[in-house]
Amino acid sequence: MRPEYLIQGDQVRLIPIGADSNKEARVLSVCLSMMTQIPALSKNLLASCNYRLGARAQLRAWTEVTLGSKESKDRPDALLQIVNGKKVWTALIEAKIGKAQLSDDQVSRYVGIAKEYGIDAVITVSNQMVARSDHHPVSLPKTQLRKVELFHWPWAWILSEAEILRANDSVEDSEQAFMLNEFIRFLDHPSTGIEGFTQMNKGWKSVVKEAVSQTKLKRTDKDVEETVGAWLQEQRDLAILMSKHIGKNVRLKMDRKVKDDPVARLKHRIADFCDTNCLFTILQIPDAASDLLIQANLVSRSISVSMKLKAPMDKKSTSARVNWLLRMLKAADQDSRVIVKASWPSIIDDTQRSLSELLEDPNIIQCDNPKHAPVAFEVMLFQDSAARFAGSRTFIEDVEEATRVFYDLVGQHLKAWQPSPPKPVTRQKSTEIEPELEATEEEIAEN
Repeated sequence: MRPEYLIQGDQVRLIPIGADSNKEARVLSVCLSMMTQIPALSKNLLASCNYRLGARAQLRAWTEVTLGSKESKDRPDALLQIVNGKKVWTALIEAKIGKAQLSDDQVSRYVGIAKEYGIDAVITVSNQMVARSDHHPVSLPKTQLRKVELFHWPWAWILSEAEILRANDSVEDSEQAFMLNEFIRFLDHPSTGIEGFTQMNKGWKSVVKEAVSQTKLKRTDKDVEETVGAWLQEQRDLAILMSKHIGKNVRLKMDRKVKDDPVARLKHRIADFCDTNCLFTILQIPDAASDLLIQANLVSRSISVSMKLKAPMDKKSTSARVNWLLRMLKAADQDSRVIVKASWPSIIDDTQRSLSELLEDPNIIQCDNPKHAPVAFEVMLFQDSAARFAGSRTFIEDVEEATRVFYDLVGQHLKAWQPSPPKPVTRQKSTEIEPELEATEEEIAEN
């Protein structure tokens, strides 16, 4: 069912033919073709647009489309149509590849075209990272989006969704599984121009220099704003990289007050960055013992990755509680960067020791009061990156390497403590002889 307003457009092809200069159109054609043939893939991608793909839904797509009139200069890269019974859902798609960026003007025009023809959504695809699909690299007035939804798909995220499907054997049909494997191989090749977030902004080095010299960072500084914006992209890339690494969807944990407003979120994080001189992100890993915290301290030029655990309260002494933790850290005993921090009851300051020190003496982390035992532990991989920290590429490399290493050595082995289930109460049998009661007059009369 070709839409009436679609004046011109080619059916998507699995093996598209086109000019080498139009790489993005060819890559997008392959992607949309895979969506039409692999329901599990299209279901996962469209779920990010709050669209539930039914089992009987029919998905069609056209590339290099012209809407309304052949004289129109605007040609979106694709039109996606989903027919589910009598309901039809449509989306315009615009893709960029390599270093190409989406422009406010172009996205605004396509939103206007979608509104004119009753198209439900505009989906953009590029190497730019966003926290969620309903956050967008381009900021448009909310009034412009009253009848059209705007979504963004990073190419690296599409690749990660395909890899997660493969890792979990979610595609049972052998032909679909073969196509999925080829799709992953195709997207993963450098020639496609698809890449994750690889470097911080141009002003990153100067911002680090100011923080190291204890110069107060200003919220209105363009370099500061671009630094936080770059870090927000790296956050999403970290979630994507860890999703690919473990074969499960890893999500960003965001502040509730600003998670639905990317502009407010950016302002909130800029204020926090200027106050602390630190960049951080929290990843939620399925079934992990706790959230994973990644921090970059610009003053000390260091990177840390950590997880927190409640101490086992059924063990009374410090050594017993520490040994409980150490049994889970056997894979990390050779890494000198691993540190354990202990939290204590009341107002006692935290104490910390290296993993190697604790392996020799579990009591070395004891606070000044020997009567107390730790109530919680934080296991951390601490990396002094002074020599590479100010490099826009080397900083990203170190953050991503530290995150993977921490999870491999520590995160995957940690298990949250849970109290044992209660045991049945045993009651002692009474040995006393109950005295016989005297019969009442009524009982005597009855007898």
